[in-house]
Amino acid sequence: MPTQPLAPPTAAGETPTATMSPPAPRRRILPDTPRTWPRGRLDEATFVLGDLGLSVLHFVSWAVTGVARLIFWAVRSLARGLGWLAGRVSGGRLTGRGTEIAGWVLVVALLAGSYPAWGTVGAFARAHWPNLRPHGVVAYKAPPSACSLPRANCAAAGETLDGQPSISAIKILQVLQSYNSPAATADFAADLYDLGIKYGVNPAYALGFFAFESQCGTAGIAVTTRSLGNVRYNPSGSPVTYTQYNGFRQYASWRDGAEDWYWVIRTYYLNAGTRDIYDVTPIYAPASDHNDPQRYADIVYGLVQQWARG
Repeated sequence: MPTQPLAPPTAAGETPTATMSPPAPRRRILPDTPRTWPRGRLDEATFVLGDLGLSVLHFVSWAVTGVARLIFWAVRSLARGLGWLAGRVSGGRLTGRGTEIAGWVLVVALLAGSYPAWGTVGAFARAHWPNLRPHGVVAYKAPPSACSLPRANCAAAGETLDGQPSISAIKILQVLQSYNSPAATADFAADLYDLGIKYGVNPAYALGFFAFESQCGTAGIAVTTRSLGNVRYNPSGSPVTYTQYNGFRQYASWRDGAEDWYWVIRTYYLNAGTRDIYDVTPIYAPASDHNDPQRYADIVYGLVQQWARG
């Protein structure tokens, strides 16, 4: 039998020393977790974040469960109350389980019957409290015509004032809004478009004259006269009524000013064979009135081309 090795002898008067044990591992700030991580032992920050995430998840789960239980408790209490009421109304014919079933049936019927009323309440609230309406761009429905379709269906923008529209009613409204025009309404944009079709004039030119003459009604005499093109006052057979203001025609509305401008262009220019913008401006805004007809035509035609591309 093997014998146990003897301890090494010690000198006289010395006592044997105990065997040195390895140093204790450094104590962790957080206790070890029994969870198994995919990559072995992780650092303290990872444990903190992991525990925080699990705590948040547990809280959310607890909150959802609590709300669900609260709702169920309220509905169940309502069902029991309705069941008790049904038992009293039935004169005691419904008891026990029957009253509970009757209560749940009445709850379901009550919820199903009140569903349409919520739509009515919502519509009333949105109508009387505009702040409850969802924010967003209000869609504008263009008049039913070729140019209310995709842009490819609009006519090309040429130098002649007559012809099919090269601009849509939606684009007219956007341009007016970009100028902060007082005429920037969906109704006026539709009117400007439809009147162009009525008189056979591209409405892009009406908008171009409006922009050149008064920055779409924000500058000059047009602020008062509501005139698209600052038409001089003189008696005529125009279909709209106008008055005189400092030698210019003054209208009751922007629509009247637009229709009179279309009527003037159709009657005195297009019907006389003057169709090209570079032929119209020397007559419409002659140099004798301190105008620059060439610059006038260049700017208006450039705007018409720009809007057709946009």
